[in-house]
Amino acid sequence: MTMTRWIIAGLFVLGAFLDVREVFAQRNEMPAGYPLSLEADLQMLLRKVREGAPSPGLLVRLSETYFDLADDLLTDEGKRREAYEAGARAAKRAYELDDSNADAHFFHAVNLGSAERLKGIADAARVVKEIRQCAMRATELNPTHAQAFQMLGGLLIELPWFLGGDEKRAQEYLERAVAADGNYTNARILLAKLYRKQNRIEDAKSQLEAVVQARHPRYRYTWERKYKPEAERLLKELTGSGTP
Repeated sequence: MTMTRWIIAGLFVLGAFLDVREVFAQRNEMPAGYPLSLEADLQMLLRKVREGAPSPGLLVRLSETYFDLADDLLTDEGKRREAYEAGARAAKRAYELDDSNADAHFFHAVNLGSAERLKGIADAARVVKEIRQCAMRATELNPTHAQAFQMLGGLLIELPWFLGGDEKRAQEYLERAVAADGNYTNARILLAKLYRKQNRIEDAKSQLEAVVQARHPRYRYTWERKYKPEAERLLKELTGSGTP
């Protein structure tokens, strides 16, 4: 594979692991009407922003809502990209006002990566660098920022080496994510896959069982539709074969 094709592939891998969608306030208990309720949420937040001098916290909420909207409600690719881009701008504005806001750095990273993936551009090296810098900044500001560690771990698992891929460091990040908050179930799934490659079958099963049995999973909407079924499938494979 040529360098250019690797970079393009890296960008799509980036998109896959930005399914990190599990972000701090992302409707863990799914309010009535979700995800249709996101449109009203967005308009309410935009009205508050237009009132003038929005706080960093308000801008982070706006960024998060744009991200949720693009991930869970919108289907048109152009509209999804616009929402991600608006989310990235809002988060950037938030950390420009308050660089100590870890969530602002995280939401800028996750929105930016999602938008760039949809553009299909081949500038993955620059994008990955900016995303990693923002995610790392989030962990510097908050050493227990589970979402940022999950995001970094997912990226390093699949990125080619010249874009920073490193499974050993990925495992460290994912273990830190689980230690910080085990209810971020995608981190457990990614960790289980690494353990499986290492023939640590019982450790892999333990992570997957925790996903299936989660009582208070972060972002229940995706847990019910994606992470729980995936964990059940992987557990069945491991139980059936007893080998990686």
